Amino acid sequence: MVAVHIEVVVSGAVGDVHNEFAGNATYMVQAGDISGDIVFSAVTDAPLDRAARDLAAMVHAQWRDEAVARGLAGAGKLPVQWVADWSVADHRDNVGAAPAGGLGDLVEALRAMPEQRLAIIGGPGSGKTSLAILLTLELLRGHARAQPVPVIVLASSWNPVKEHFDDWLARRIGEEYLGQGKDLTRDRIRQLVRDRRILPILDGLDEMPDLLLEEALAKLNRMLGDGSPVILTCRAAEYTAAITNRSVLAGATVVRAQPVGTHTAADYLRRTAQPLRLPRWEPVLSELITNPGGPIATAFQSPLMLWLARTVYHSGPHDPAELLDAARFPDALAIDRHLLDALVPAVFPAGPRSPDQPKPIRDWGPSRAQRWLAFLAAHLTHSHSREIAWWRLSRAYPVPLFEVPALVALYFVLVEVMNLFVDWYPSPDAFQSFEIALGSDIAFKLALLGGVVVGLLRLWKSDLPRRPRVRGRLTGIIMAIAVLTVLASFLERGASIVVYAVGVSTVLVVGLGVPMPSAQVLGPRALLRGERASTALTASLAGPVVGAAVAWLLPTSGWAAVSGIWLIGGLAAAVVVVALSPWSQWLLAKAVLAGMGRLPWSVLTFLEDARRAGVLRQVGGVYQFRHAHLQARLASAWTGRQDVVPAPDRDDANELRIHTRSRSPLRPQVIAVLLPVLTVVFMVQSENSLTDAQAWLGTGTLVAVPVLVGWLLTRLVSRKVELHLTSELIEATVGRRTLTFGWDDVAEVAVRPFGRSEDVMLHVRPVSEVELAPWVRVDSAGWIAMYPLGTDGTVPPQLEQALARFAGERWKPLD
Repeated sequence: MVAVHIEVVVSGAVGDVHNEFAGNATYMVQAGDISGDIVFSAVTDAPLDRAARDLAAMVHAQWRDEAVARGLAGAGKLPVQWVADWSVADHRDNVGAAPAGGLGDLVEALRAMPEQRLAIIGGPGSGKTSLAILLTLELLRGHARAQPVPVIVLASSWNPVKEHFDDWLARRIGEEYLGQGKDLTRDRIRQLVRDRRILPILDGLDEMPDLLLEEALAKLNRMLGDGSPVILTCRAAEYTAAITNRSVLAGATVVRAQPVGTHTAADYLRRTAQPLRLPRWEPVLSELITNPGGPIATAFQSPLMLWLARTVYHSGPHDPAELLDAARFPDALAIDRHLLDALVPAVFPAGPRSPDQPKPIRDWGPSRAQRWLAFLAAHLTHSHSREIAWWRLSRAYPVPLFEVPALVALYFVLVEVMNLFVDWYPSPDAFQSFEIALGSDIAFKLALLGGVVVGLLRLWKSDLPRRPRVRGRLTGIIMAIAVLTVLASFLERGASIVVYAVGVSTVLVVGLGVPMPSAQVLGPRALLRGERASTALTASLAGPVVGAAVAWLLPTSGWAAVSGIWLIGGLAAAVVVVALSPWSQWLLAKAVLAGMGRLPWSVLTFLEDARRAGVLRQVGGVYQFRHAHLQARLASAWTGRQDVVPAPDRDDANELRIHTRSRSPLRPQVIAVLLPVLTVVFMVQSENSLTDAQAWLGTGTLVAVPVLVGWLLTRLVSRKVELHLTSELIEATVGRRTLTFGWDDVAEVAVRPFGRSEDVMLHVRPVSEVELAPWVRVDSAGWIAMYPLGTDGTVPPQLEQALARFAGERWKPLD
C-alpha cells in the first residue's frame, strides 16, 4: 500500500460533486451521481454444493421410506435408550460430549463432538441399524451447506487390505446414487469424499471377517485425520474382540443399547395397536408390567421382538393373548421363535414400492419368499453350514442328480453340432473333410480329458470361484508351455498330441484363474463376475491352443484341413472349457432349482433384497441368515420337522452330550460328476453311437457306477463325532477312538481353523505335562482339534453355555 491523495471534481446538471480521499488503501472506488437501482445478485451455488444437496435429498428420500417400512416413523418409533460405554471407547478428553438418552440427545451430543465419530454397539436385534437410519434422517433435517452429508453404506463390502477407504467410499456412493441427480457425477463424489463433506455411516461392521474387522479399525485410525467424521454399527462381542487386539476408534465415543423396559414396551405396544384391537392386548400388557421377570417381559426386552409382535398381531385373526399360554410359550425363547416365524412375511410385503427408493425391494410375494428362504435354510442345515454361497448351490438336492445327464446330453449335442460344422466347412475333397472331422473330434475329446484333469486338481484345492489374472503369471505360463513343447517333440505323434493339448489347456485353466477368498471380496456378484471373466479368458485361449496343437501335430493333406481342425476343434474345446467351469454348474443349479420352484430365477437379486430387508447378512462373498434361530425355524418349515437342528443327547446343569458328522474331505459328489465324463469320452466314439445299443448300455453302466460310488463315499468317509462335557472332563469320540482331558489338564479351549482347510473346529490346548497317545494330532502351537463347527465357526448356544459353565476361564470365546 502507498499513501495517496485523490481529489475528484465531477460537474453535473444538478451541481458539482466533490470527492476527496487521503490515507493508505489497497482498493478504493469513488463515484459521482448514481442513477438507477443497486442490485445485489444472489450467491450462486458451486457445482460441488449442488452435488452435496442432491445427494442429501436422495439419501433422505431413501431412508425416509425405509424408516416407514421398518416401523420407525410416527407412533411406531420405539424410544430405545442408549448409554455411553467408556470401557470400549476413547478417553473422555479426546471425545468431548458424553451421549446418553434418546435420539435427540444423541444427535445433539454428536454435533458437539470435535470429530463427530460414534460407534453403536449392541446384541442381535438391539436396534443398531434402526438407530443408524434415524440418525441419518435427524442429521438431514435442516441440513446446512457446511455440514457433511450422512450416507449409510454396508461395511462388509470394504476390503481394507486391498482398497483405500476413500476410494471404496466414493465407489460405493457412486454405485448406489450415481445418475440419480444431474449434478452428482463420479468426479464430484470423489471431491465430496476428499473434502470430508460425507459422513459415512458404516453399517454391519460385524459382518466383516474377524481379521478384516481388526484391519478396518486400524486403517480408519490411520486414514481419518482431523475433521473426518464417521459412524459405525457393530455387534458388541465382535467390536470388543477387535479393539482388544488393536485399538479403539480414535476420537469416537461408543453407545450401547439398553434393554427395553417393561413400561416402555407396554407403552409402545399400546400406541401402535389398532384401537379396536387394543382390548386383545390388555391381558398381555398387564402380564408385561406385573411380571417383569416373566417370559413375555424377557422376550420384549429386544426391539426386534417388539416390532415383530406389533407386526404379527397388527391385523388378522391372530390374538396376542395366545402369548400367555404357558404350555406353548414356557420361556422367552419360545416366544422369540414364534415371532421369528412371522419375520419373512413382515419384510416381504406385497404391493408396489416407493419411486424414491433407488433400489427398492422387489415384490417377490411373502409366500414365495418364505418358501425360497426355507429351502435355503434346510439346505444349509443339512450341510452343517450357515453360508449361502452361489458356487455351492450345485450341491443342493436335487441338482447333483441332473449333472451327469446334463453332461451326457451336452456331449451328444456337441458331437452333432460338430458334424454340422464339418459338413458346412468348405473343403476340396472328401478326404480332407474326413481329416477335419477326425481332428475336431480329437480336439474335443482332449479338451474333455483336460477338463477332467482340472476337476481332479480342484479336489485338493479350494473350490472358491476364480478371477482372471495374467500379470505376474504370464512368465510362468510361457515357460510351462515351452517345457510341454519340448517334451511333446520327443514323443510319438499320438502321445505328443495328448500331452501337449491336455497339458497346455490345464496350464491355461489353472494358471489364469486365481481363487478369490470369499472373506476378501466385495460381494457375491464380484465373485460371479470374476468366475465368468476367468472362464471366458481361459476358453478364448485354451480352445484355439488345443485346436492348433491338434492341427499342427496331426498329419494332414492340406491347409484346408489344418484351418478346419483349428477352427472347429478350437470352438469345441472352448465350449468344453465353459461347460466344465463352476460358472456353468451355477447356471445348471439355478435352472434346476428355479424350474422346480425352490428358488427364483434371479437368485442373487433375491438374496440381496433379503439382505436389505434384514433377513440375511453379507459376509464377504457369501450370505448368512442374520439369526441362527431364524435359519432353524425356516428349515423346520421346509422339512416339516421341529428338530432340524440336532438337539443335544443330554444337556443339563451337570452334563452335555452333543454330536454331529465330520465333513467328507474328498468331495465325492465332484468325483461322481467328473468320472462319467471320462467314461463317455472313450465309450461313445462311433458314428452310429446314437443307435448302438451296446454303446448305450456301457455308457449307462459307467455313468451309474460312479454316482453310486460317490453316494457310498459320503457315508464311508463321514464319521460321527460326539462331544461330552461334564464338570470334570471334556471328551471327544470319533469313530472308535476317544480322547479325554480332565479340566486340570487343559490350559485353553478356543475356536480355531483346522489346518489349511476352510473348516473351523473347537480346539483344546493341554498343559505341557500331559502325555498324549501317538495317534493324537497336535499342531505347531500345541492345539488339538476336538469338534467340527463347519466353515463359519458358529458355536451352538448349548455348547457355548456348557463351555462357559464347565471350562470357566479356560474357554476363550472371542479367539
